[in-house]
Amino acid sequence: MERAKRYTITLDDDPMMAPIIARTTGIPSLAYTSSEALLRRASSYEPIAVFIDVHLGLNDSGIDIIPHLREIWKYSAFIIITSDDNADIVGDALAAGANDFIRKPIQGPELVGRLQARLAEMNNLRYRDEVVIGDLVFFKNDGVVRVGEKTVYLPKLEAKLFTVLLENREMMVTKENLKRRLWGELNIAGNTLDKRISKLRGFLAELQASLRIEVDYGKGVCLKLDKHNTVKTAG
Repeated sequence: MERAKRYTITLDDDPMMAPIIARTTGIPSLAYTSSEALLRRASSYEPIAVFIDVHLGLNDSGIDIIPHLREIWKYSAFIIITSDDNADIVGDALAAGANDFIRKPIQGPELVGRLQARLAEMNNLRYRDEVVIGDLVFFKNDGVVRVGEKTVYLPKLEAKLFTVLLENREMMVTKENLKRRLWGELNIAGNTLDKRISKLRGFLAELQASLRIEVDYGKGVCLKLDKHNTVKTAG
């Protein structure tokens, strides 16, 4: 079961990096400045992604901690952040279990794009068919969404749209990205996606699901928890 509230963890000796990542992604990020401190608390967390700096201090390397954290967080996306242009460092990080890397200074669109791509990969590993978030169950292959005793059957495109929005819950997904995920390289009319979003909204309303779709016409689409009807979580 995925926790309703999502967050990332940032391991960087610069304490300002976590707020920058949180502001860029729209998802809270817990800040750690040393590997030792993070390892002591790691088992109590379940982040969707971990951002790790390579050079943390005189005798502290972010690469060394990756295998230990990967054993604990099997389905978290690990993204290296570094200002070091040494190509060997990136290769070492990927070999240690990282999923991706990004160079400093961080560029917002690149960070969000890489995170969303890695979340899709990790969610495919974790949820091959059934996604459970509190009292909501989504069967991806069949397009079935169940909340309590209520069930709806999503058409193929609405099911695909719901999958993408769930992967990136609390984050803004651009309409171009959504079109690419739903239709590939096909040239789709502008209002086609809007109609699919509207239909998905209707299905979620029918279920009285505690998720809502927000559309910012200048930025994209975001699936958020409804604060007035919060998903129950285990634990």
